[in-house]
Amino acid sequence: MISRQIDTCRRRTPVPISFLIHTASTFDCDIYIRCDNKQVNVKNYDEMIRDLSARAKSLVFFFNGSDELAAQQKIERIFSG
Repeated sequence: MISRQIDTCRRRTPVPISFLIHTASTFDCDIYIRCDNKQVNVKNYDEMIRDLSARAKSLVFFFNGSDELAAQQKIERIFSG
């Protein structure tokens, strides 16, 4: 399992939730975000809309599975701008 705190404000424009979900869905590993003491499944649209706080400046991502390293690197690239 890999955990990374990612600054979501490094980009000039916000990352659309649909793009984040689509990107996460291309990997086999589980990808979660810890937000306001909740664990949010990045691949689940309903959880992302309901539980993800848009006001968070950084989020802790968790990657767990066979391709966790590739997933972590791709998600970090998305937010690097």
